[in-house]
Amino acid sequence: MNEVSTVIGLLGASLYLVAYGALQIGWLRSDRATYSWLNLIAATCVLIDLQRHFNLPAALIQVSWIAISLFGLVRIYSRSRRPRAMLSSIDPRLMRSYSYLDSVRECATGRSDIAHRI
Repeated sequence: MNEVSTVIGLLGASLYLVAYGALQIGWLRSDRATYSWLNLIAATCVLIDLQRHFNLPAALIQVSWIAISLFGLVRIYSRSRRPRAMLSSIDPRLMRSYSYLDSVRECATGRSDIAHRI
């Protein structure tokens, strides 16, 4: 079990590094679910490894990371589903208009990648 726990812990540490590196390179965005999922899985793996040699400060960090990731995922999924649920019965042409207007709003408020390129 020690070897399995170590491999799981190393997987978690690797996922932390991959997620953070991909974020810094621009492959991932922090407001997308993939980044939060990677952090959630990484923290869980490290927490599993901590059961072998318990360390309270490290365990608290992992539990906090799990809670923050779960909060982020709930926020991401609730935000992404709300407009679609409201517009599901509307004509698809209006859906495209909504998407266009949403993009314009994101540009105007500086929340879009396009706004950063200008």
